[in-house]
Amino acid sequence: MTVPTLLFVLAQFVACSAIAWACGVLVLARIEPRIDSSPAPGFGAPERALVSALSFLGLSVLLMVAHMLSGGAAFGIPGLVPAAGIMLVVLALRIRRPRRPAPVEHRLPLVALAAVLIALYAAPVLIAGSGVRTGDPPWHLGWTEQLLAGDPVPTGPAPELGRNAYPWGFHGVLATMVRTVPGSDPSIAHETMHLYLIGLIPLSAACLARSVNRRAGLAAAWLVSLVGGLGWIARAPAFVASPSEARFGADLVVASPNSMYELFPPALPREVALVALGAAALLLATAIRSQDRGLQLTAGAAMGAVGLVSVPMLLNALAWSVGMCLLMIRRDRVRSVLMILSGAVAVFALWAGPVASNYLRYDGFVNITPQLGVEWDLGVALASWGVLLPLAIGGVIVLLTQPPILSRPLLACVAASVVLLTLAVARARLDWGLFGNETLLHQGRMWPPLHLAGAAAGALALLAAYGWIRQRAQTLGTAFIVIVVLLGVASPVIAATSITGILSSHSKGFNYAEPDLARGAFARRAAAHLDPDDVVQVEGSDDLAFLLFQFSGTKLATYDDPRLVGNDLRIRYSDLAEEWNRRTREDGFEPDFIARRGDSSVTALEEGTFNGEHWELVAADG
Repeated sequence: MTVPTLLFVLAQFVACSAIAWACGVLVLARIEPRIDSSPAPGFGAPERALVSALSFLGLSVLLMVAHMLSGGAAFGIPGLVPAAGIMLVVLALRIRRPRRPAPVEHRLPLVALAAVLIALYAAPVLIAGSGVRTGDPPWHLGWTEQLLAGDPVPTGPAPELGRNAYPWGFHGVLATMVRTVPGSDPSIAHETMHLYLIGLIPLSAACLARSVNRRAGLAAAWLVSLVGGLGWIARAPAFVASPSEARFGADLVVASPNSMYELFPPALPREVALVALGAAALLLATAIRSQDRGLQLTAGAAMGAVGLVSVPMLLNALAWSVGMCLLMIRRDRVRSVLMILSGAVAVFALWAGPVASNYLRYDGFVNITPQLGVEWDLGVALASWGVLLPLAIGGVIVLLTQPPILSRPLLACVAASVVLLTLAVARARLDWGLFGNETLLHQGRMWPPLHLAGAAAGALALLAAYGWIRQRAQTLGTAFIVIVVLLGVASPVIAATSITGILSSHSKGFNYAEPDLARGAFARRAAAHLDPDDVVQVEGSDDLAFLLFQFSGTKLATYDDPRLVGNDLRIRYSDLAEEWNRRTREDGFEPDFIARRGDSSVTALEEGTFNGEHWELVAADG
């Protein structure tokens, strides 16, 4: 990673952390007096940190709403987000805290865990230069650039026909991060987001475990992030970046049901929504315990924010909510459910309302997924958990022995996730089409929440087993922990070594550190001349065409996706997709700019090399 990129990442991390802290202080000042009335323990430092992260998502949603209402000004004008951040920090500093928070427990083990997480999951990116890869991230880069250029909503690369049906929550977060530090861009925000996820996913598991046992947080963070399967016992084990090429079952593969591998780059909406899900579950459990209607409405709104980032993860949020209501509420259940759903629907409708309108207006959706991701056999998937599987099962048993007011929230999360996973397996076996929306019940969207809740439950079993063994022989208790550590950490160590080589060789789609994509390269300089109102025609390179969209949000006059027959820019609405196919067969789209190989007598706006050839960008009317 270059020094300027690293400095931008660190600047984003510090600035966004300060704003998240301020948002958390302001939110907690409103809700902690209500939390104190709950019969469950109050919030400690981990819970406050997780609420702060969720509050930053809430701020991004508010900024996105302001962006839409202002016609694109909130993110389009560079100084507004930093000004809002400074104002929030000033307000937070003026709030008087009634008491000092309890000191952070287990400081030395926590520092050691953080060091291991950085070494395994952040160091490969620092060594190789970039963790962004092909697949979905190029779309997220382009959509975010469109927000930064002043488009009220991200519309995509199709000229005139752009109506984006992808949730904009992730792009709103990236745009907030970019505008917080002048001079940064969405690719840098991806790296910063990955750095956050390395800490926030373990934090989410820790908070879920702490809701049952305050001593279980560190164990849960360790289990969710450092306990892999047993693929390391295979011959010549190595991390596999393409699930279809997996050689060790579901272990040591990027899409493993062991969601520890979600901590490797790149940062994706699914992981951000997973953190938001854990935080929303924490709020919801507290709201139900305190029987506070305002808190229930707030927790419901947090669940709705999960859907603004990932719709499949919203299914998990709703399932967790229903499970908690069924297990925790005895009286006035209907009213509580209505309060929670009202908050969720109100927030989710910010995106879903316009999408539903377009759905009716443009004759529904078309399937734009070339191929669903790999879904593993259940036995293979569970084996990828390694020693976490027996610990998670033991954790459920431990939960059944705990006081209901403490155990039922986590028990509800585990049970709800098992139900959703069962439905996902049934969808695959019975070939349910879900009207072209199979990803809603794809196993890849169901395993991360189950893994998060399973790690939290497993921490309870780990503590119970350690205590039972230690009472009989102190040395054996220590040996038990060492064995679990050694069995679990072998796979992530091998994976980290392998992915460092993949990143450094720019293979498997991790090519954003290559010279052709670096700052100052032709693709970047050409993109600086374009914006989302422009249409560019790239003659003879669809790779360059899509790069120009990624770095500027511009529209593409032509594009061919070899995996698709028609609708190459993956327009979601049926009528618009058909119109794209008709226009490309007939007169096409009139370009404002042309990118082409070779030299020309016309004065070029930019020229340089891409893929070993000389290119130039010219105005179409030149």
